[in-house]
Amino acid sequence: MPVAPKRLKDLVEGTVDHHPSITHPALQKITIRWRGSYGHLDAWAGQGDDNDERIPLCRLEYLGDKDNWAFAIYDPAGETYTDAVLTTGQRTGHPNDAHDTAALAHLTDYLE
Repeated sequence: MPVAPKRLKDLVEGTVDHHPSITHPALQKITIRWRGSYGHLDAWAGQGDDNDERIPLCRLEYLGDKDNWAFAIYDPAGETYTDAVLTTGQRTGHPNDAHDTAALAHLTDYLE
């Protein structure tokens, strides 16, 4: 499996953190934890202190194309990630598509 270069990881982090500021301004930020070809997206809600709530959203998998990533949604019942279809109807897409799809399941309480 290919691993995304650091520059691409930084670009995805910036894009994914900025994108929700428009759709979910009540959130503090979106972070990505990288492990090999995978990026795990977490939303953070709170006041920016030690009491912030981490909300796992989804997992991206780098497929070798900066605009085409595999998507798996976080399942809190099993604390696992399950391959899923994006709201675009595709199994792969841009990281913002992954955020938008996961937000429908996990962030409805943070819409403004």
